[in-house]
Amino acid sequence: MKRVPIILFVAGLLFASFGCGRKAVEEVKQPRIVKVAMPHNGGQIAVSEFNAYIEESLTAEVPFRVGGPVIGLYAEPGDYVKAGAVLATIDPRDFQLRFQAAEAQYNQAKGEYERYLELYNQGKLPANTIDKLETAWLAAKTNWENARNALADTRLTAPFSGHVFQRNINRHETIAPGMPAFTILNMDEVEVVFGIPESMVARMATVQKAVVVVSGISVDAAVKSVAGKSNSNNLFEVRLVMKNPDTQLVRPGMSARVLVNGGAADVTHPSIPVESVFYRQGAPHVWVYDEALGKVASRAISTGALLHGGQIEILSGLETRDKVVVAGTHSLHENQFVRVSSL
Repeated sequence: MKRVPIILFVAGLLFASFGCGRKAVEEVKQPRIVKVAMPHNGGQIAVSEFNAYIEESLTAEVPFRVGGPVIGLYAEPGDYVKAGAVLATIDPRDFQLRFQAAEAQYNQAKGEYERYLELYNQGKLPANTIDKLETAWLAAKTNWENARNALADTRLTAPFSGHVFQRNINRHETIAPGMPAFTILNMDEVEVVFGIPESMVARMATVQKAVVVVSGISVDAAVKSVAGKSNSNNLFEVRLVMKNPDTQLVRPGMSARVLVNGGAADVTHPSIPVESVFYRQGAPHVWVYDEALGKVASRAISTGALLHGGQIEILSGLETRDKVVVAGTHSLHENQFVRVSSL
């Protein structure tokens, strides 16, 4: 009876041995396909990457110049409005009456001035009398123009084309002159804001443009300004300006990445595609292909700057003759047989 466990144990060992052997055979017969490349020897352009955020290039709080009860609202947050479009109206009744009264006074004063001016030109009227009539006419004209402008100001219009960000008034609400009614943003052109350390200030002064990555879109942006003083985080604020590729995808407040090119003369170490690097216990590694054995082995490396074209600088751990796996990195294991699709 005691032989049964022993027989089962031996059978298990044989089965496990057979399974491992079959797996090894299958791995040799069907090795994983990978792509490899040799490190590029210098000549790349260094790229610095920064976290940034998007801001509107133009914003305005739009108030009524006159006060009164709101009777019409024609724009809501998120709406796109063209320059001159009516956003809201207030009750024009009182302003219409004032305008009509001012217009009547103006017409009367103007008529009297013109009639007495003829008498003055004929020498039948003293100069001080015509001066008083002219003064009364000009005062009536000013009063009429002010009443006309006040009547026109009962219609609030957009000062420029843009998106309505905020509406601060409601229908039937009585508002005071100068109270902001709407906030409008121009998102056709946006600014990209980020901070750079002191060591980057001199280099940034020579940069003409940078690449902004936002919402999966890459856009060229021009440098607008570099702050002359650091902020509380000891960073110098940089502002880029760029045309908005899509106002539905790129909006103020969104996060972005900024890629700034440097000079090629400083990069002398070899480089490899950044996707070749994987991390083990926090340290960067790559898979190196042994052509004689047909296997890969991991190797610890030391990385430097991120470079243009998706490359990363390798400070140590690789030789230019090494063949590094550049595709399929995360599905490999130590001493795995592989087949190279292209060198």
